[in-house]
Amino acid sequence: MLLRTHLAFGLLVGLLSLNYLNVPSTYLFIIMVCFASALPDIDESDSRIGRKLRPLSTIIEKVFGHRNIFHSIFPLILIFIIFFYVLKWNVAGVAFLLGYSSHLFTDMFTYMGVGLLYPLYKGRITGFIKTGGIVEHILFFILIFANILVLGWFF
Repeated sequence: MLLRTHLAFGLLVGLLSLNYLNVPSTYLFIIMVCFASALPDIDESDSRIGRKLRPLSTIIEKVFGHRNIFHSIFPLILIFIIFFYVLKWNVAGVAFLLGYSSHLFTDMFTYMGVGLLYPLYKGRITGFIKTGGIVEHILFFILIFANILVLGWFF
């Protein structure tokens, strides 16, 4: 998926979760969810986040490859544990859990898919959407419309 689709879905997940969470700063929480929804693509140096974080993304891509370890549940669990249990910053832990998992979820619908248990199990969950294709563009506009509806519902 393209960054904009990940951000739109991450925003929707973040907005919908506000009904169930007591967060001290709604805006900071949404920013953290959206950042986390883009973060897994740090393993691709040509992605938007990868270009912003070079040379780190280049090193990560060469060592781990794209859609391998950073598109599994293990970084998600590690980041959540660090924020939630080690740093005791529960809101950030939940924000990263929601955002990062939203990225993995949407990438499951692409041809390339994700290996949720990589490197323990190299099988992938794949879908039918071509990254940047017409179906993704339609999905993006549906997500934007859903975000507008949810924002109108809350505010």
